[in-house]
Formats: sequence, C-alpha cells, structure tokens
Amino acid sequence: MNKILFFSLVIAGFSFASESSGESSILLWKAINTVVLLGIIAFFGGKYIKKFLNDRRDNVADMILQAQKAKEDSEKALEEAKRKLEEAKYKLEESIKIAKEMGETERNYAISKANEMAERIKSQAKESINIEIKRAELKLKKYAAEKAIEISKHIIEDSVNEEVDKAIIKKTLKNLEA
Repeated sequence: MNKILFFSLVIAGFSFASESSGESSILLWKAINTVVLLGIIAFFGGKYIKKFLNDRRDNVADMILQAQKAKEDSEKALEEAKRKLEEAKYKLEESIKIAKEMGETERNYAISKANEMAERIKSQAKESINIEIKRAELKLKKYAAEKAIEISKHIIEDSVNEEVDKAIIKKTLKNLEA
C-alpha cells in the first residue's frame, strides 16, 4: 500500500517538474486527484478489496475444481453408459440367439408332432382300408355264395326232370338190390 502511495507521489513530482504550460497543469491536477483518490480507496478499502479479490479467487478455484469434478463424473458416467450399451448389445445378441434356438427347437418339435400325427393318420387309414377290404371280401363271398346257390338251383332244376328222376331211382334201386 505504501508503495502505491510512494509511486503516486513520484509521478506527481515529475509532473510538477515538467510543468511548462496551462494544459499540463490541468493534466497534472487530474493525475494528482486520481492518485489521491486511489490512495484513499487503497487506504480505507484495501483490506476489503483484498478480501473480495481473495474470495473471488477462492470462488473461481472452487468453480474450477467443481468443473473438473463434474467433468470426471461425466466421463465416468459416459464410460458406464458405454459399458451398459455394450452389455445391452451383448444381451440383445444373446436373446436373439436364444430366440432363434428356441424357434428352431419349437419348429423341430412341431415337425416331429406333425410327422407323428401323419403316421397315426396313415396307420388309421390303413386299418380303415383293411376293415373295408375285409367287409368287401365278405360281401363278395356272400354274393358269390348266393350266386353259386342260385346257379346251382337253375342247373339242378334244368337237369332234373321226371324221366331222369325215374332213371336215377331205378338205378339206385338196382344198386341197392345187388
């Protein structure tokens, strides 16, 4: 503080020594007034100004520290977000892989069930066909037997007449007598 006052007085002294015109004296008095004003301000408000400047410096330092901490926190959060993104991508890929595997398993299961059902249907169809074939065979046999009986009746009716009957009876009697 004393240095500022001393410096101001030295400047004022040089100003008085070099005074040669009227304008210089006005400039000199303005400089002296300014130096005196600054001296008064420094004398009475010096500790407050120092305190303000020190507080301001501390606030700026705190803001810088907070900004650095915020930057570090942001970088950590960014790294965490990147890690979570990679983890989510990995989980997505795994989920897709599992879904494909499950889909393939379900598809194979559905195909095997469909094949089993097709085999059962084929088996039932074969059984139904065999039953129908047996029914048809029985009907054909019955029809053939009825037709054979019918044809036999016609043959017998056509081949048997009274003369033949008498001849057969005579022949049978002769065979019995002998």
